[in-house]
Amino acid sequence: MKVFASVIAAACARSTYIIGGDKVEPNSEPYILSMQRFGSHFCGATLISMSYGICAAHCTYDPSTVTALAGAHNKAVSESSQQRKQLNKFLRNPDYRPLIIANDIAIVGWAEPMTPTAYVVPLPVPPKATAEWLENGLAVRVCGWGNIAYPQTNYPNELYCVDTSIVDVETCNSREAYNGSILPGMFCAGEWPTGGKDACQGDSGGPVTAVIGGVNHIIGATSWGQGCALPTKPGVYTDVAYYRDFVEAETDL
Repeated sequence: MKVFASVIAAACARSTYIIGGDKVEPNSEPYILSMQRFGSHFCGATLISMSYGICAAHCTYDPSTVTALAGAHNKAVSESSQQRKQLNKFLRNPDYRPLIIANDIAIVGWAEPMTPTAYVVPLPVPPKATAEWLENGLAVRVCGWGNIAYPQTNYPNELYCVDTSIVDVETCNSREAYNGSILPGMFCAGEWPTGGKDACQGDSGGPVTAVIGGVNHIIGATSWGQGCALPTKPGVYTDVAYYRDFVEAETDL
């Protein structure tokens, strides 16, 4: 459920999907999780250890109703690479504020650790950052199983990713973009100002990754935006580094 907003105060939760991207090679993104209820995908997440992942607060449900599927490419079939775990933890940040979509981060966990394989590999979390730290234009990748045909609907079973870049906060907070709604703990990514690449329905909570110091890191979780891939409306993501203390306190990092 990526949250779409024409006016942030009137925002409503919806799912999100990849626009402008491509189907990836099977198991090329071994850190991604499909969060599922009753066998159906509803959000993405990112594996950060064999027992925990990062998701979005607006995705949270009773953990007893949710499973985490790792090692998946085609989520509709049983693949030998897949591992499924019943959640025992789905904890949203205590400061989550849904009306302004602030602090939109959650921790998912399960009792029995995943088994390390080539298809199930956690990503490192960047060091704590309390200010804007992602450079304008930095290359990032956004992945998920969401709709790929906005404003129509086409929900793929196979994983899609899109490569795009960071849009600095000053630009993203401009009047033509989000007019001051980008708060600490958020960042923007997309093709400025043309649009054309974005997350959308079904991708919420899923990974935004970037190579930092030569190593691929989880830097964000898909959060919200106005429409999908629209001009001057880049996607908005939760800045994982800003919440490093929360992540450490609630996981085994």
